[in-house]
Amino acid sequence: MVAEDFISQGFPISKVLSKVGVASSSYYYRPKQTPKSRGRTKSTHTIDRNGKCTANSIVVKQMEVLLSQEFVDYGYRKVTYWLRKTYGYIINEKKVYRLLKEHKLLTYNRKGKRRGSRNWVKELVPQPSEVLNYLEFDIKYVFIHGKRRNALLLSVIDVKSRWVLGQLLKWSIDQYDVKRLFDKIFSHYNLPKGIYVRNDNGSQFESKLIQDYFKDKQVVQEFTLPATPEQNAHIEAYHSILERAICRKFELDDLKDAQEVWNRWIRFYNFDRIHSGLNYLAPQEYLKDKGVFKEPTDQLMTTLNCIPFSSL
Repeated sequence: MVAEDFISQGFPISKVLSKVGVASSSYYYRPKQTPKSRGRTKSTHTIDRNGKCTANSIVVKQMEVLLSQEFVDYGYRKVTYWLRKTYGYIINEKKVYRLLKEHKLLTYNRKGKRRGSRNWVKELVPQPSEVLNYLEFDIKYVFIHGKRRNALLLSVIDVKSRWVLGQLLKWSIDQYDVKRLFDKIFSHYNLPKGIYVRNDNGSQFESKLIQDYFKDKQVVQEFTLPATPEQNAHIEAYHSILERAICRKFELDDLKDAQEVWNRWIRFYNFDRIHSGLNYLAPQEYLKDKGVFKEPTDQLMTTLNCIPFSSL
């Protein structure tokens, strides 16, 4: 640098810089020495509530076992709660996310015509006063690969506990199928008085047969406004979970194969799948905490489980 030559000979620095057109800030600037690594060193072990250390490699294996289960579609938050609950680890979501990402285990990276008088929803989100008194139901398409056609799945879910009371999977579903499924539900469950049911404007739901059916049962039927799936958000969310956990993972050969998969799924969903909306409990655990389930779990499986397809 020319300026350096003159400065080394004793010429005033300011005059030299002025002559060569170099700002003094540029001349005096020295880059900061950055450390080789920033932040805290990544931990290699995880501590549990008893003070025991477990290697992160073992924690990763435990997460792999969880995520390899048939219907598990958990993201990092639910994996975190599962690790805390199952193994007692003192572990935060940031660390779980890092381990999942490093080992490539991250699982996540609608108008109808009006007919007759209907009771439109008053509240955007249902306001259940107790468990099993506010139900949502809807129909979802399920692609059957072996037959290269869609079947229809009718699901009924409790808003408060997320418990699935019943499902019906058929090639087609009409108003009589809806009535038949609810007949099974009303006879199978000891439901409270003053029940509300919420549904969209599907032809199977708005028929006079179904509206009269619920009136006879003293059940208030609410219809969501057209093009507002958010008013039926709980059943929409449930069907979204089904899309991830089953429809995108399974190639279903026929209706019988699909029904068998769904019966296994219902047991997992109601008794084991944790829900962030239930403070990371499974529906059965939530209902048990509320005093609804007093029997042991093995008895409960036969007394208040979701109605299996074989009984419809």
